[in-house]
Amino acid sequence: MIGVYGGTFDPPHLGHVHLIKSLLSQFGFSKLYLVPTSQNPLKTRGPHISPEDRFLLLQAAMLEVDPRITILDWEIKRNGPSFTIDTIDSLLKIENGPLHLIIGNELLSQLPSWKSIDELFKKVNWIVVNRTHQSHLEIMQNLQQLLHTFGIIDSHFTSEKCIAYRQDQRLIQLCEINALPISSTEIRNKLGELWKKNTLENPPQGIQRSVWLLIKEKRLYSVG
Repeated sequence: MIGVYGGTFDPPHLGHVHLIKSLLSQFGFSKLYLVPTSQNPLKTRGPHISPEDRFLLLQAAMLEVDPRITILDWEIKRNGPSFTIDTIDSLLKIENGPLHLIIGNELLSQLPSWKSIDELFKKVNWIVVNRTHQSHLEIMQNLQQLLHTFGIIDSHFTSEKCIAYRQDQRLIQLCEINALPISSTEIRNKLGELWKKNTLENPPQGIQRSVWLLIKEKRLYSVG
Protein backbone atom coordinates (compact mmCIF):
# COMPACT_ATOMS: atom_id res chain seq x y z
CA MET A 1 0.00 0.00 0.00
CA ILE A 2 1.54 3.27 -1.16
CA GLY A 3 0.50 6.72 0.06
CA VAL A 4 1.01 10.11 -1.60
CA TYR A 5 0.65 13.31 0.42
CA GLY A 6 1.36 16.75 -1.01
CA GLY A 7 1.53 20.18 0.57
CA THR A 8 3.39 23.45 0.74
CA PHE A 9 5.06 22.64 4.10
CA ASP A 10 5.71 26.35 4.66
CA PRO A 11 7.26 25.50 7.09
CA PRO A 12 6.85 21.84 8.10
CA HIS A 13 5.84 21.55 11.76
CA LEU A 14 4.91 19.04 14.45
CA GLY A 15 1.33 18.96 13.19
CA HIS A 16 2.62 17.53 9.91
CA VAL A 17 4.76 15.02 11.78
CA HIS A 18 1.81 13.91 13.90
CA LEU A 19 -0.44 13.53 10.84
CA ILE A 20 2.16 11.52 8.93
CA LYS A 21 2.88 9.21 11.86
CA SER A 22 -0.87 8.68 12.31
CA LEU A 23 -1.34 7.85 8.63
CA LEU A 24 1.54 5.37 8.70
CA SER A 25 0.11 3.72 11.80
CA GLN A 26 -3.51 3.53 10.60
CA PHE A 27 -2.90 2.40 7.04
CA GLY A 28 0.36 0.49 7.25
CA PHE A 29 1.83 1.98 4.09
CA SER A 30 4.84 0.20 2.64
CA LYS A 31 5.85 3.61 1.26
CA LEU A 32 4.65 7.14 1.87
CA TYR A 33 5.65 9.77 -0.67
CA LEU A 34 5.67 13.38 0.53
CA VAL A 35 5.43 15.92 -2.27
CA PRO A 36 6.23 19.56 -1.51
CA THR A 37 4.50 21.70 -4.11
CA SER A 38 6.09 24.49 -6.09
CA GLN A 39 3.05 26.68 -6.72
CA ASN A 40 -0.58 25.76 -6.07
CA PRO A 41 -2.45 26.86 -9.24
CA LEU A 42 -5.57 27.57 -7.16
CA LYS A 43 -3.80 30.06 -4.87
CA THR A 44 -2.98 33.60 -5.96
CA ARG A 45 -0.05 33.89 -3.55
CA GLY A 46 2.84 31.48 -3.51
CA PRO A 47 4.77 30.07 -0.54
CA HIS A 48 6.83 32.43 1.59
CA ILE A 49 10.21 30.82 0.92
CA SER A 50 11.71 29.04 -2.09
CA PRO A 51 10.70 25.50 -3.04
CA GLU A 52 14.30 24.38 -2.51
CA ASP A 53 14.35 25.70 1.06
CA ARG A 54 10.99 24.09 1.88
CA PHE A 55 12.33 20.79 0.55
CA LEU A 56 15.38 21.06 2.85
CA LEU A 57 13.19 21.91 5.84
CA LEU A 58 10.93 18.94 5.13
CA GLN A 59 14.00 16.69 4.93
CA ALA A 60 15.10 17.95 8.34
CA ALA A 61 11.61 17.43 9.79
CA MET A 62 11.31 13.85 8.53
CA LEU A 63 14.90 12.72 9.01
CA GLU A 64 14.16 10.28 11.84
CA VAL A 65 10.38 9.89 11.57
CA ASP A 66 10.05 6.66 9.55
CA PRO A 67 12.18 4.93 6.89
CA ARG A 68 9.09 4.35 4.73
CA ILE A 69 8.95 8.07 3.93
CA THR A 70 10.34 9.35 0.63
CA ILE A 71 10.34 13.07 -0.15
CA LEU A 72 9.97 13.84 -3.85
CA ASP A 73 11.43 16.98 -5.41
CA TRP A 74 9.62 16.46 -8.72
CA GLU A 75 7.13 19.30 -8.39
CA ILE A 76 9.61 21.87 -7.11
CA LYS A 77 11.90 21.08 -10.06
CA ARG A 78 9.13 21.71 -12.56
CA ASN A 79 8.62 25.25 -13.79
CA GLY A 80 5.21 26.71 -13.18
CA PRO A 81 2.21 25.40 -11.23
CA SER A 82 2.15 21.96 -9.59
CA PHE A 83 -0.49 19.54 -10.86
CA THR A 84 -1.23 16.36 -8.93
CA ILE A 85 -2.09 14.40 -12.06
CA ASP A 86 1.45 14.90 -13.41
CA THR A 87 3.01 13.56 -10.21
CA ILE A 88 0.63 10.59 -10.12
CA ASP A 89 1.38 9.73 -13.75
CA SER A 90 5.12 9.83 -13.02
CA LEU A 91 4.71 7.65 -9.92
CA LEU A 92 2.64 5.08 -11.79
CA LYS A 93 5.61 4.57 -14.10
CA ILE A 94 7.77 3.36 -11.20
CA GLU A 95 5.19 1.85 -8.84
CA ASN A 96 2.82 -1.03 -9.49
CA GLY A 97 0.35 0.63 -7.16
CA PRO A 98 -2.33 1.05 -6.17
CA LEU A 99 -1.56 4.60 -5.08
CA HIS A 100 -3.54 6.20 -2.26
CA LEU A 101 -3.78 9.97 -2.61
CA ILE A 102 -4.17 11.71 0.76
CA ILE A 103 -5.99 15.04 1.03
CA GLY A 104 -7.75 17.02 3.75
CA ASN A 105 -11.54 17.27 3.60
CA GLU A 106 -11.24 21.06 3.29
CA LEU A 107 -9.98 20.50 -0.27
CA LEU A 108 -13.00 18.54 -1.49
CA SER A 109 -14.81 21.63 -2.77
CA GLN A 110 -11.75 22.45 -4.92
CA LEU A 111 -11.52 19.05 -6.64
CA PRO A 112 -13.71 20.02 -9.65
CA SER A 113 -11.08 22.69 -10.42
CA TRP A 114 -8.14 20.28 -10.37
CA LYS A 115 -6.45 19.47 -13.65
CA SER A 116 -7.71 16.15 -15.11
CA ILE A 117 -9.64 15.31 -11.94
CA ASP A 118 -11.72 12.73 -13.83
CA GLU A 119 -8.49 10.88 -14.68
CA LEU A 120 -7.33 11.07 -11.07
CA PHE A 121 -10.53 9.36 -9.93
CA LYS A 122 -9.71 6.52 -12.30
CA LYS A 123 -6.05 6.18 -11.36
CA VAL A 124 -5.85 6.41 -7.55
CA ASN A 125 -7.57 5.46 -4.35
CA TRP A 126 -8.27 8.32 -1.95
CA ILE A 127 -7.80 8.87 1.76
CA VAL A 128 -9.67 11.93 3.00
CA VAL A 129 -8.48 13.24 6.37
CA ASN A 130 -11.27 14.91 8.34
CA ARG A 131 -9.41 18.02 9.44
CA THR A 132 -12.42 20.28 10.05
CA HIS A 133 -14.40 17.96 12.36
CA GLN A 134 -17.23 17.84 9.84
CA SER A 135 -19.80 15.07 10.16
CA HIS A 136 -18.33 11.99 8.49
CA LEU A 137 -21.75 11.18 7.00
CA GLU A 138 -21.90 14.62 5.39
CA ILE A 139 -18.39 14.22 3.97
CA MET A 140 -19.16 10.82 2.51
CA GLN A 141 -22.44 11.97 0.98
CA ASN A 142 -20.67 14.96 -0.58
CA LEU A 143 -18.05 12.61 -1.99
CA GLN A 144 -20.66 10.38 -3.56
CA GLN A 145 -22.34 13.42 -5.14
CA LEU A 146 -18.95 14.53 -6.45
CA LEU A 147 -18.42 11.14 -8.07
CA HIS A 148 -21.80 11.43 -9.76
CA THR A 149 -20.71 14.81 -11.15
CA PHE A 150 -17.94 13.02 -13.04
CA GLY A 151 -20.23 10.32 -14.35
CA ILE A 152 -19.23 7.67 -11.78
CA ILE A 153 -22.60 6.16 -10.97
CA ASP A 154 -21.59 2.78 -9.55
CA SER A 155 -20.29 4.16 -6.23
CA HIS A 156 -21.57 2.51 -3.07
CA PHE A 157 -20.79 2.47 0.63
CA THR A 158 -18.82 -0.54 1.84
CA SER A 159 -18.87 0.93 5.37
CA GLU A 160 -19.87 4.24 6.91
CA LYS A 161 -16.38 5.60 6.11
CA CYS A 162 -15.57 3.92 2.80
CA ILE A 163 -16.94 4.24 -0.74
CA ALA A 164 -16.06 1.85 -3.57
CA TYR A 165 -16.49 2.68 -7.25
CA ARG A 166 -15.42 1.61 -10.73
CA GLN A 167 -16.65 -1.93 -10.08
CA ASP A 168 -14.88 -1.97 -6.71
CA GLN A 169 -11.48 -1.20 -8.26
CA ARG A 170 -11.18 2.15 -6.45
CA LEU A 171 -11.83 3.25 -2.86
CA ILE A 172 -12.36 6.50 -0.99
CA GLN A 173 -11.69 6.14 2.73
CA LEU A 174 -12.35 8.71 5.43
CA CYS A 175 -9.63 9.05 8.06
CA GLU A 176 -10.26 10.55 11.50
CA ILE A 177 -7.15 11.94 13.20
CA ASN A 178 -6.89 14.10 16.30
CA ALA A 179 -4.90 16.85 14.62
CA LEU A 180 -2.56 19.02 16.67
CA PRO A 181 -3.64 22.69 16.86
CA ILE A 182 -0.62 23.99 14.95
CA SER A 183 -0.65 26.08 11.78
CA SER A 184 2.11 27.15 9.43
CA THR A 185 0.66 30.67 9.36
CA GLU A 186 1.00 31.06 13.13
CA ILE A 187 4.54 29.71 13.06
CA ARG A 188 5.53 32.10 10.28
CA ASN A 189 4.14 35.00 12.32
CA LYS A 190 6.09 33.88 15.39
CA LEU A 191 9.27 33.52 13.35
CA GLY A 192 8.83 37.03 11.98
CA GLU A 193 8.53 38.38 15.53
CA LEU A 194 11.64 36.48 16.68
CA TRP A 195 13.70 37.85 13.79
CA LYS A 196 12.41 41.35 14.42
CA LYS A 197 13.30 41.20 18.13
CA ASN A 198 16.50 39.22 17.44
CA THR A 199 15.53 36.68 20.11
CA LEU A 200 16.72 33.50 18.45
CA GLU A 201 17.79 31.36 21.40
CA ASN A 202 14.77 29.04 21.42
CA PRO A 203 12.53 27.80 18.61
CA PRO A 204 8.85 28.80 18.50
CA GLN A 205 6.45 26.19 19.75
CA GLY A 206 5.39 23.68 17.11
CA ILE A 207 8.57 23.05 15.12
CA GLN A 208 11.42 20.63 15.67
CA ARG A 209 14.84 21.86 16.68
CA SER A 210 16.37 20.45 13.47
CA VAL A 211 13.98 22.60 11.43
CA TRP A 212 14.64 25.62 13.63
CA LEU A 213 18.41 25.34 13.25
CA LEU A 214 18.10 25.27 9.47
CA ILE A 215 15.73 28.25 9.50
CA LYS A 216 18.28 30.21 11.54
CA GLU A 217 21.20 29.13 9.38
CA LYS A 218 19.48 30.25 6.18
CA ARG A 219 17.69 33.25 7.74
CA LEU A 220 14.32 32.02 6.54
CA TYR A 221 11.09 33.88 7.28
CA SER A 222 13.03 36.93 8.45
CA VAL A 223 11.25 40.23 8.08
CA GLY A 224 14.26 42.21 6.91
